[in-house]
Amino acid sequence: MGQYFEERVIFEERFQARCLDFRGRSLFTRYDKCEFVKCEVLIDEQTEHLAFTGCTFEDCNITEMAFGEDRSIVADGNVFKQPIAVRTADLDRRLTEALSAQLGNHR
Repeated sequence: MGQYFEERVIFEERFQARCLDFRGRSLFTRYDKCEFVKCEVLIDEQTEHLAFTGCTFEDCNITEMAFGEDRSIVADGNVFKQPIAVRTADLDRRLTEALSAQLGNHR
């Protein structure tokens, strides 16, 4: 008999403040539409058979995923949000600029 591999699909789950260590593993696991918040995602050159599709990564240790087909690692349609502190600073800057522009128009 041939070797049988079971693919595990994780759908619409939220992972918060977790360490997901995929290093050196052949997983046959797919994460679809999951949310990762303040997580540490560890992947190395031995990681195989792993997919992230339509997931959101917020305040995690990764800001992008670019994998080759040679290890069967797929990353498609994922969103990488900047850390909350960076987004807050950007919002504060834009509000300050908008208020300054508004005050400048009323003089």
